[in-house]
Amino acid sequence: MLYHLMLITGLRISEALSLNVEHASRAKLEIKVKGWTKKGETKDRFKAVYFPKALQKHLKEYLRVKAKRGESLAPEAPLFVSRNSARISPRQVQRDFKKWVKESGIESNLSPHALRHTVGTRLLKEFKNAKLVQRYLGHSDVATTLRYYVDVFPEDLEEAAEMLAEK
Repeated sequence: MLYHLMLITGLRISEALSLNVEHASRAKLEIKVKGWTKKGETKDRFKAVYFPKALQKHLKEYLRVKAKRGESLAPEAPLFVSRNSARISPRQVQRDFKKWVKESGIESNLSPHALRHTVGTRLLKEFKNAKLVQRYLGHSDVATTLRYYVDVFPEDLEEAAEMLAEK
């Protein structure tokens, strides 16, 4: 469920792991994100996170499974927990993800952050709007989005050439 949530929302591992049970029933959240100022200081800011209906349905089912396992459904309880019912750590998620990638037969050094990159790339490819991707991922500056998520796709180059030839 964690990877699915990250692949829909574009949340960083730490952001996804900070979610509590109370967040699972909302369509939109405002979450606190630690940002950096140009002077290297941290500055908290908030970003909107959207849970589309399909994801809300999966989260509802996930909560049913949590209840069957005897996990806490108290509003302030962690949404994602380890085997000992503590909030799962980012390091554990990274280890589990790498193990899953290896077991899947994928020969790559992928990390869970690749899910965030997938979200950014898919949004950019679909909407061709860097500002939308910036807001969706919660970047404070569009330059960050452009630096890490904007790439030229071969089919876009072909489409550009065709468009120029037609004009």
